[in-house]
Amino acid sequence: MTRSFFKGLTIRAVICVILSMTFLLTSLWYTRSVNRSKEQEAYREEYGTLLMAEKYRELNTDVLKNHKDIKSVFSAYDETGKLIGYIVDVETEVSSGKIHAQMSISENGENLMSIRVVADDPDYLAYTEEEMEELRLQLKGARIPVAVRQDTSIDLPYQVDYDPLLGLHDGTFYARSEKASADGYVDYCEIVVKGGRIVSCSWDGEDESTHKTRSEDSISGDYKSNGDIWAEQAYRVAKHMVLVQDPVKLAMKSDGKTEIIDGVTIDISMFVSLVDECIDNSRNSYSKEQYMHDHEDKKDSEENDKEKDKDNEETTNENEELSPTPAPQHDPSQDLSPTPTKAPSQIGVIGGEDGVVSSGDENVLSDSVDGIPMNEIRTRIDGLPNDRTRSAALLTAVNQAYKFIREYLNWVG
Repeated sequence: MTRSFFKGLTIRAVICVILSMTFLLTSLWYTRSVNRSKEQEAYREEYGTLLMAEKYRELNTDVLKNHKDIKSVFSAYDETGKLIGYIVDVETEVSSGKIHAQMSISENGENLMSIRVVADDPDYLAYTEEEMEELRLQLKGARIPVAVRQDTSIDLPYQVDYDPLLGLHDGTFYARSEKASADGYVDYCEIVVKGGRIVSCSWDGEDESTHKTRSEDSISGDYKSNGDIWAEQAYRVAKHMVLVQDPVKLAMKSDGKTEIIDGVTIDISMFVSLVDECIDNSRNSYSKEQYMHDHEDKKDSEENDKEKDKDNEETTNENEELSPTPAPQHDPSQDLSPTPTKAPSQIGVIGGEDGVVSSGDENVLSDSVDGIPMNEIRTRIDGLPNDRTRSAALLTAVNQAYKFIREYLNWVG
């Protein structure tokens, strides 16, 4: 046997090994691909009615340790690999029994897409298909978290399209400009907060000389403005503030105007400034009553100071007339200063989940649904007719899923 023979034999052996390895790897890849395909097909069969996707991936996150009611969570992707939502499997216990629900939630964690109840045990709450269809119609696309309407203790005769600001305390809060504007009116603003949400807002001004309001003068024709009368425009601005909850969302431009409120052409810069002050007062539990009391004290103190200054001036003039001796130099440090306005205590706001204010103050949000503050509830439904208990049980499952999604998205973000 020659060297060339062994060389050829070695080459053929190497080729065989390479072919064998290629075959094994290809077989392994094919087997895994088939298994993955079968797995995804099984997921589609199980979860497709909740959210049809090209690919499902089970989440393995430490956040699950904080949510014992969450059995499993899957993220869903389309054919381009884009995240389109989550499938959340929840098993929780309420006062009326246990409930096992599966639901799909949008990729941003904002909306419930679909839901179903799995009644795999006699001890679990069950719902007929008609009942589920009724609940699905009410919940389709709903922003989460959710509550049964009669669970809410607060009358809400207004739209709830925007999130409330964090840290607001309930009550009536007031702010007033320190001096009159160019038109001779002293502006003032008032907001009412219930359940951590601004539910009422008003804006007006008082004429320093006549003490009539700008609204009254605009209605009588004594005060003119571009477009509709000032009272109508101010009402629209205040009403829009209740809708959007945040003065930033009024989109005020550098010239003090806004273009997002129909029929409003007036300068709203003073309103924005005053409503910002009202919001700060709410966060600091500085009520309208306290505000008015403190500012009355300040006003009285300033008037007293003016009277004393006047008396001092008259006394000085009399002394100058009685004696040619030059009047002593006036020491400004001896002036009585006005009593300082009582400032609200500065309370830091915890910026997270429930809008609770950090302080010893007892005026915090107490009403809640499933441990979620009322001002965080985004949707209220009527639920099943005459069956609040089972309606609330299903919503509890939804809210458990919301708690997980909220923490998970904050965690990964």
